[in-house]
Amino acid sequence: MTVSRLPSTTAPTRNPAYARLVAERNRFTVIMTVTFLVLYFLLPVLAGYNKPLMATKVFGNVTFGYVFAFAEFAMGWIMAAIYVVKARTFDRLAREALQ
Repeated sequence: MTVSRLPSTTAPTRNPAYARLVAERNRFTVIMTVTFLVLYFLLPVLAGYNKPLMATKVFGNVTFGYVFAFAEFAMGWIMAAIYVVKARTFDRLAREALQ
């Protein structure tokens, strides 16, 4: 019975395709996280500090606050769709890194 040796932990870092995958994934993750947090926390900040803006009627009895709150749900779906598209790039880079 032979025992296979695991590759050293420094081997993937020498692979340019792997380094590109990690760099692109980290960049994307940071941008998406910051974007999400800013948009997510903007609603309570505006509700607390800019009540006249949030009470502005957009159409009928619907205020900007309601529109912005609904946009938060849309933002979640849109960001998920963006991730699905970008994940295809990550998958391709991961396949390149394995070769």
